[in-house]
Amino acid sequence: MPDSQGEQPTFVAAGDDDALRLPDSADLLKHLRFWPGDGRITLGDERMVLLHVGALATLRSELIASLGLARARAVLTRMGYVSGQRDAEYARRIRGDATYYEILAAGPQLHALEGMAAVRPIEVQFDIERGHYRGEFLWRSSAEVDAHLGSEGRSSEPVCWTLLGYASGYTTVFMGRPIIYRELACRACGARHCRILGRPLGDDAPPPEFAFLSSRPPLAARSTPPPPAPTTGDPIIGAATGLRAAWSLIDRVAATDLPVLFEGEPGVGKRHLARALHDRSRRADGPFIPVRAAALDAPTLADAVARARGGSLLIADLEVLSPELQARLLDHFDAAPDLRWLAATRVDLRRSGLVRDDLVQRLGPFPVYVPPLRERKEDIPLLLRRELAERARGLQRRLVGVTEAANNALLDHDWPGNLRELSGRVARAAVLVDDDQPIDRGHLFGGDEAPPARLELTPTGELRSTADPDPAEPAPAPLGDLVDALLDRRTGIEALEHALITSAVARADGNLAAAARLLGLTRPQLAYRFRKVDG
Repeated sequence: MPDSQGEQPTFVAAGDDDALRLPDSADLLKHLRFWPGDGRITLGDERMVLLHVGALATLRSELIASLGLARARAVLTRMGYVSGQRDAEYARRIRGDATYYEILAAGPQLHALEGMAAVRPIEVQFDIERGHYRGEFLWRSSAEVDAHLGSEGRSSEPVCWTLLGYASGYTTVFMGRPIIYRELACRACGARHCRILGRPLGDDAPPPEFAFLSSRPPLAARSTPPPPAPTTGDPIIGAATGLRAAWSLIDRVAATDLPVLFEGEPGVGKRHLARALHDRSRRADGPFIPVRAAALDAPTLADAVARARGGSLLIADLEVLSPELQARLLDHFDAAPDLRWLAATRVDLRRSGLVRDDLVQRLGPFPVYVPPLRERKEDIPLLLRRELAERARGLQRRLVGVTEAANNALLDHDWPGNLRELSGRVARAAVLVDDDQPIDRGHLFGGDEAPPARLELTPTGELRSTADPDPAEPAPAPLGDLVDALLDRRTGIEALEHALITSAVARADGNLAAAARLLGLTRPQLAYRFRKVDG
């Protein structure tokens, strides 16, 4: 957890104490985006879905009927647990400079934002260093209660299984040790609201639905990890579903000598995945020979086949191979030399007619599709960190990350050049940005490209297109005009700093972490300046 606040990681509050007030959720709201044209909803770099409560009711009913009540409850609890873990990691990135309570409070706020329940803290106590935790919360309007009532009717036992899993998963990541919540009261049983209590695993025997915490590794350890990177070349990393599917196929086919056809747009990393397959095969000690079809003639093709003996030969851009060379390649293939045949293409060979059918049948019995970057944008933060680390090492520079505007631009962009384009843009930005300064949108894209329109959720719960001006906020005056006005009034720097800081603190209702975010500062930086201007 963050340790930059200059405070002890402890917190104790109960009742209606102002300390339990949830912070402003604007920092979370602005990361929820709707992309109707792409069929996606994202929260930060996580893909989300809207789900009918009626569909959730049907799912619960089917699970209960097929698995029984206890096993259905366990499945839904695990599902909620994973969701809570993911939100906790997201909250740590968004509120990394906030107080410990504000980071914990992001869980209830995200739960509400995602439509699961309105959460009110009743009592919160934690000491992260000692592992102590006690949290009591009230849930209003539980979507899971509505789903259960719709499918099963009134219940004699609490029914907020997914919500309990979420709270446990979120707080487990926050505390760094397993935290289990129990539902003390439930609206499905006749209570006015649902009420939960969370304590560390071990303080009490865990409910049966949480047996996985003590009998198996935590869900984070058991969930599908990012695939291992190739041992040579530029690694193709990420955890998106399409990429995981490609890695799964590579791991299955690597131990065989079956030819593999890599399909995908230019720049997605087909050659690097082919090298990764070679490195995992029994031919890893042999040569890996990649050649581009456009550069081949009969002698160079024969030479490439000879050099690849005992190893793997990759024919890239197979679709541009001339008919004459296709026939020669077929002859080499039928001669069955001691090599592994690999090919890569950017088109659908089975429908394009660019490559003869008998060659496609020989080279393409095991196709591996590599998705474009626009279909796995959730991997962009991971790819960006890798690129920045490599550029920092190569240039001997101190690269500290990107601004929020730059991050939004990266997620907005369609990436026609895929990984190759991302690498090039980061390389350019690394040269332009100063040491210890975050990369901004202009470093990556210049001033020519307008961001595509998307839908964002406003604080009032309305969807607004980013292409439209915000009617509630008039366009700000150009910064130059503001500077000229201040200079005309002979406003001193100290007076300006005092006005900015006090206004930001007032707008944030005294919440220093929220005020710091308004000013682009960390909380300790603002606290120091606030003490100075406050006298």
